[in-house]
Amino acid sequence: MISKAFEVADHVIIGVMKDNALEKLHKICRENIEPYERRVKKLLTYISELLNIYTKKTFKIVSISGPYDIVLEENNVDYIIVSDETLPRAVMINILRRQRKMKEIKVIIVPIVRDNQGRPISSHRFRIGEIQ
Repeated sequence: MISKAFEVADHVIIGVMKDNALEKLHKICRENIEPYERRVKKLLTYISELLNIYTKKTFKIVSISGPYDIVLEENNVDYIIVSDETLPRAVMINILRRQRKMKEIKVIIVPIVRDNQGRPISSHRFRIGEIQ
């Protein structure tokens, strides 16, 4: 999804969930989620590789405490990149933006990456040790 964001946007905003916000979620194997700083460091490594391809792009990483933080605070957001699984959240974001008299965001759906058995590759499956 991040690579798609760099493909379509000139400036990319990436929200990374704060550690204390993760504690409120009911994620399976939540204790296996790396600390915020480590997740950001890995993200920066990945982005540096993308910037070799998308040399004129800019980005900002922001800490978030929920799925709506940035998209309901900044009016100049043009796109949201989602999977089929997260599409309902993007629909809700646009409903909330309309209620706040903000412009709607164009929704871009990226196909879910699947393993050789057709199952979605997800952070959840990594956390439970199903994928190495």
